[in-house]
Amino acid sequence: MKILKKGILILSIALFAFNFSNAQDEQPTMFVVHTDNVKFEMMPKYEEIALKFKQSCEENDMKDMSWTTISVEDGRYVYVSPIKNMADLDTNPMQGLAQKMGKEKMGKMFDDMDECYDSHSDAIIHYVPKLSFIPEGYSTKDKNHREYHFLYYAPKNEAEMRDALGKVKDMYKTKDSKAGYEVYKSGFGSDENYFMVAIAGTDGLEIEKGGEENKKLLGNEQEAALWEVIKLATKYDKVEATIRPELSYYPSNE
Repeated sequence: MKILKKGILILSIALFAFNFSNAQDEQPTMFVVHTDNVKFEMMPKYEEIALKFKQSCEENDMKDMSWTTISVEDGRYVYVSPIKNMADLDTNPMQGLAQKMGKEKMGKMFDDMDECYDSHSDAIIHYVPKLSFIPEGYSTKDKNHREYHFLYYAPKNEAEMRDALGKVKDMYKTKDSKAGYEVYKSGFGSDENYFMVAIAGTDGLEIEKGGEENKKLLGNEQEAALWEVIKLATKYDKVEATIRPELSYYPSNE
């Protein structure tokens, strides 16, 4: 793969409930997601190269790129970067890095990374503030464990799905729930339509405990409201993952 192509893919770097404290003052709503399906036996080498790439960006003070890295339990490494619009995909921020560290050196680094997986993909996702529930004081800071709930649906049912998710949010507000969550929608490059609900915690146990406490608060109304969502879904997936700050990159503001 040529360096320019790799540059566009790395721009695409970037499943979810992201920590926006490192993003712009105005929370972004559009993200490009790059996923590497890493072979299990190659994961140590892959992480070594991913760290090397991050360090190269730090050493060369690259301002035109940023990403949050997420590792999934099945071997996927997901990189998420905020973009303003689709036109951002036409830029190549890697060109500056190639000039600073040398094309051959950078090319070798990506060639080594390519050996760690047999497939990868790119897609756009959208944050949906109107369907997300962010109670006062809610924060994902230092909460790097994630539960992602994927609700797939037929395109004809999108309006109904939005309405059902909106009613769930209204219920949470009415009951003064403290269990925040973020909702994302699939975009360009996705094989199927889905809404994704992202829940953050320090670990899986904290998320489970919070879910039980919230269930008691919401009572039978929760089951009824969630049924209105589930009955519209063609498929449901739950994915657990971890935000990896050590492999993520946010440029210095200095």
